[in-house]
Amino acid sequence: MARITEQDFLKSLYNQQKPKSYAQVSGLFEMNFQKISKLIPLLSILSHHSVAKQEGENDLHLFVEEKSPYTGIYTLTHQLNSAAGLVNRPDIRFKVYFDAQLLEVISVCNETTLNTNHPFLAQCSDMDIQWELNTFIERWLDYCLVKYNTLEWQIAK
Repeated sequence: MARITEQDFLKSLYNQQKPKSYAQVSGLFEMNFQKISKLIPLLSILSHHSVAKQEGENDLHLFVEEKSPYTGIYTLTHQLNSAAGLVNRPDIRFKVYFDAQLLEVISVCNETTLNTNHPFLAQCSDMDIQWELNTFIERWLDYCLVKYNTLEWQIAK
């Protein structure tokens, strides 16, 4: 019986997945726009660093980096105390297209891919990488919608 190496196993898992299409990724952008709109209903008019507090949870921070009538670039994160000082995690930077009702992740923790150690990263298409990044925010938004169900956003001091 031939012994399957870890490398062979990972390659077989990777090859089972079909490359993501533009339609699939675009659908994820649309769904994430709907979720961020539920979490932050006034997103289109916020223009300053804002914070939402929920008792028993970490404060949720929204940093506004760029804002125009049709688009905005934001970072959504927790600010956590560490030995090195204040750390932003998961530090998700994203662009919202208000007119098209799309949300596209730009980076997570300043990385443009989540798994830079993936053994077959070189074989990933741009759509696969977009899928990976935007699936991460989709799951985190689901988490936030459960944990932060009565948010009131305030301008950070």
